[in-house]
Amino acid sequence: MNVPNILSFLRIIVSLTAPFFLITGGFWVQVVAGIVCIFAVFTDWFDGWYARRYNLVTKLGKILDPIADKTYVIVAFSVFAYLGLFSFWWIVPIIIREVVITIYRFIFLEKGTVVAAVQSGKIKTFMQMGTIGFAYIVFMLQRHYPQYFMEVFTWILYVALIVTLGLTLFSGYIFFRNNWRLIKNIHGAS
Repeated sequence: MNVPNILSFLRIIVSLTAPFFLITGGFWVQVVAGIVCIFAVFTDWFDGWYARRYNLVTKLGKILDPIADKTYVIVAFSVFAYLGLFSFWWIVPIIIREVVITIYRFIFLEKGTVVAAVQSGKIKTFMQMGTIGFAYIVFMLQRHYPQYFMEVFTWILYVALIVTLGLTLFSGYIFFRNNWRLIKNIHGAS
């Protein structure tokens, strides 16, 4: 366990716990949960940079990092859907895409092939994290400061969801296009 792997492990713990405090907590608990999630998102960038900078890239890290990312995205979007900010149907394709591609990445890794993240995946992740952050702001305004909440925030959230969904599906297409030969080999060998 090195610093990047510890950060990824902590991000998994935060991903599995912090969003649920939005459901059960009061104002200050929800504020702390938001701050902790912002910290977790920052560590996603930092642990990758740190691992590459100090030559600490490990097989464990290649497993933990995507699990942490996908866990955060799936749990956070699910909690906001549960809280009624948007329908679960918005996030079902996102969840399916994240789970399927993560499974393929692990299969590739098991066979000794590392599939590096491409630009479309990085943009998708950035947009997912931004949409989650904006959903948090909308939730806090609706719940605690309704006098400052405007209906336009809901429309902006839906535009962000549409863009996020589009980028998520597009990056999934790019993944399958770029790795089609590997996928065919896996299914041909099984």
